[in-house]
Amino acid sequence: MSIYNRHADDYFERYEQVETENVHSDWLSLLPSTQLLVLDVGAGSGRDAAWFANQDHEVVAVEPADALRQRAKAHHSSPRIQWVDDRLPGLEAVHDLDYRFDLILLNGVWMHVPPSSRERAFRKLTTLLKPGGHLVVSLRSEQPDDGRTAYSTSVAELRHLSRSRALEFLQDTDSHDQLGRK
Repeated sequence: MSIYNRHADDYFERYEQVETENVHSDWLSLLPSTQLLVLDVGAGSGRDAAWFANQDHEVVAVEPADALRQRAKAHHSSPRIQWVDDRLPGLEAVHDLDYRFDLILLNGVWMHVPPSSRERAFRKLTTLLKPGGHLVVSLRSEQPDDGRTAYSTSVAELRHLSRSRALEFLQDTDSHDQLGRK
């Protein structure tokens, strides 16, 4: 059982402490003002999925930790959010939906993808992206110290993967963790 299942209530409460507009203030202005189809990979508490749904976007929220997903689904019930049990690198259930997304968000997720699986994961993500869509990946520069399995990440790696899939790298910003973590 994953740490996210064992401590679902703790993670839920922690993630709900901050506002989506604050966490993602450095890139939200890049999005078009039209209605979007959003894929939130590693949706956690559902905070971001709910925010997008409240902005009249349609959201597919992917969360592999059943206990966390159920808590999020109960708290953020919306007909605009479709909850899916799936995970990287394959995202098989999402691919079976046969959607293409305007926005794919990985907030604090990439560190959990083993380096040996990242090229496949990135390829799978880009095949889900509409032409002109945005893929937003937040990276943690420090390893978590709470028992979660995590691997080092780098902007250089994302730049390389973006070039390999003919994606334009729009922005690279540093920000402080809204939850006060390293």
